[in-house]
Order: sequence, then C-alpha cells, then structure tokens
Amino acid sequence: MATFPLCGEARHEAAIRGLLDGCVDFVRRRLSPPTLRGVVLTGSFARGEGSVLTQAGGLRVLGDIEFFVVLAHGSDYQRLRAEMATWGPLAAATLGAGRIHANLEFGPVHVGYLRRARPSIFVYDLRYHGKVLWGPSGLLDDMPSFRTDAIPREDALRLLLNRTIEQIEAYDRIATLPADALLDVAYQQLKIVLDLAGSALAFNGLHCASYAERPARLAGLIRETPSLARRLPPGFARDLARATGIKLAPDDSDFAGSDGDPVAARRGAVREQLVGAAPAMMGLLAWELEQLVGAGGDLDALLDRYLRSQSLGRRAWEWTKLLRNPLPAPLPLSAAAAARLFWRSTPRALIYVAGVRAYRELAASADVDPLERGLPLARAAWPRDHQARRRAIVALWRWCVRNS
Repeated sequence: MATFPLCGEARHEAAIRGLLDGCVDFVRRRLSPPTLRGVVLTGSFARGEGSVLTQAGGLRVLGDIEFFVVLAHGSDYQRLRAEMATWGPLAAATLGAGRIHANLEFGPVHVGYLRRARPSIFVYDLRYHGKVLWGPSGLLDDMPSFRTDAIPREDALRLLLNRTIEQIEAYDRIATLPADALLDVAYQQLKIVLDLAGSALAFNGLHCASYAERPARLAGLIRETPSLARRLPPGFARDLARATGIKLAPDDSDFAGSDGDPVAARRGAVREQLVGAAPAMMGLLAWELEQLVGAGGDLDALLDRYLRSQSLGRRAWEWTKLLRNPLPAPLPLSAAAAARLFWRSTPRALIYVAGVRAYRELAASADVDPLERGLPLARAAWPRDHQARRRAIVALWRWCVRNS
C-alpha cells in the first residue's frame, strides 16, 4: 500500500493508511480463503485524490472510502450481500477511535463478475485504478481490457440522471440535518460539478478518472464542441476549476456556510447551492439527449424522445424485472398503470424523467404536469404535495434502479 498515494495532502497519508490496514483486518476477521479472494480499494483514494479535512476533533474523510470484497462464487455474493451492507458503520465506529471520522463501504463482488464485466465508467475505474490491498496482486488483471471509447454513452447519461435524483433527495434531507451532517451535503454539491465534467467527457469517449485532469480535458472538449458550449452556463469552467482545487485540498471555509453561522443559515446556504446547480445539470442533460436521440428541441421535448427511444425488448425485460423484484415495493403499485406505461417507456427511464422534472421544478419554482401519471403507482398512493412526490420518486429509484 505504501507504493501509491491516497490523498492530496501528504500530512494525512499515515493516518489513512492505518485506517485502511484496519479495514483489511476487519474483513479478514469475518472471511477467509477460499471464500475470500481479495480486498480492493476503489474510488478517489485509490487514485490518490481522496479528500481529508482537518478538524478540531481529528480528521474527517469527505465522501466514502470504498472497498470491494472479492468472493469466490456468485453464491457467496448472494449469501453475504445483506450482511456486508452492515459492515461499513460497524467498521467506522470501531476503527476511527475518535481520530478519524469516515464513511466506509464494503461491497461484495465475485470473481466471475470481474471476468465477465462489460465496459462502463465503474468497471474502467475498477480495472485500471483499483488497488489490491489484500490478495493476489494481479487479481484485477483478469478483467477485460478496453479503452475509454468503449464505454457506452448511456452509462455517462445514467451518471447524470442518478445525480439529479440524488439532488432532490438531498433537498428534503437538508431541513432536518444537524450542523455536522450539512458538510456531507455541501461536499456532494462540490462533487456534482466534478461529475458533470466526468459525464460530458465519458459521453464523448474521453472518460477521465482523475479529478485533477478534468478541467483541462473539459476545456478542450468545449472548444471543439460549440453545441456543448452553448448548453453550459458561462461560469461553469471557473466552477469546475474551483471544485477541483477544493476536492484535492479541502478546508472548512470552502463549503457553504461556516461553523460560526447558525444552523438555519447553513441549511439555507447549502440548499441555495443545490438549487443553483440546476442550470449546468439541465444544460448538460439537454446536450447529451440531443446527441443520443439525434434531434434538437427544449428539454421537455428531448425527455419525451428519450422515453420513446427505449426498445420494446428493453421495456419487456425491465417491466418483468420490476414486477418480480424480490424486495417489497416502497409504495403500492398498479398492474394497470404498469401495463399502460409499458407503451410509453421503461420503468427506469420513467423514474429518471420524473426525477429530472422534479429537480427542475425546485429550481424554477413552478409547477409541472403531475409526475405521478408517469409512475406505476396505485391511484390511492399518488403523492398529495411536491415533497411527497419527490419522496415517491426517490423511493422508487432506490428500489427499482439502485438495488437492481
């Protein structure tokens, strides 16, 4: 582990390495060969771009430290998936010991998946930037090799759509968050800017895992692509450069609000930042949809074209998968609504479009057509207000998209 950097500031390296060593021991106390094949670090810490903040009580990791626990068989994955979801909070509570506050995530993956993995942003970053902390050093070498231009455009679009729904989820959480948790949402807003650049680059076959390199890469793409330049707000390049600097070397003063402000003021500042990201997100989304569906128009027209572009085969597969989901639905569903919506699009696309329109509604402070008509809900479960509508979209997204 000492052969690769973890974060942008050398003064935090030793503490984070100690935490990672503890995480490996945490896994090995619970699993052993032949079930356990390896422990792999992924995400920004694997690329040497982790974000660590110095606070009075110790160090705080911004975002997550992500591990993949490589298992021997798919049956091991099914057996351990639910249990492993509980490991992160337990490891964080026992390993930080009051010195390091960090969100830890342990995700199971089996060897067969690695060998059959298809091109995507996630797979590319794991294949070329994942770090084996325990296990055979060549554990990831069996994964298929591919170039960034093999990543499907739809994968870059999904990154943007997922972030949109995360925005409406965060908007409603802000009202009840304590002061220390507001920093996580403020950091999420910083990451939104970086992920927008990442989506645009990946959409053009130019995926760039490094945050430090994204501003220059995106500037080149914008110069070569006038249609993209027209869709992005004028100050986006400046915002991206600022977000990159903060990501690599964060300070408390870099985030919305400050420790000296009342909690209500900090909540207002973070919420304002969240809504303020809408023009860039909606502009980039419109541009990507234009390229994908091969037509121009305003965002609503492009979203409708996107819905219609889903093939009948894809619709049949997704609706069947939804109705057979082994997890209980978060809200009462309607078979009649599902049958009607089959002719409109897939459940995933419908949820994404509802999320986009709900987020845009926040930014525009204006009503849109009832979004519940595009969701497979029983009429009695239709949301009665805007907040309930957002919660329904997020709940369906977590059930149908995130956990699928």
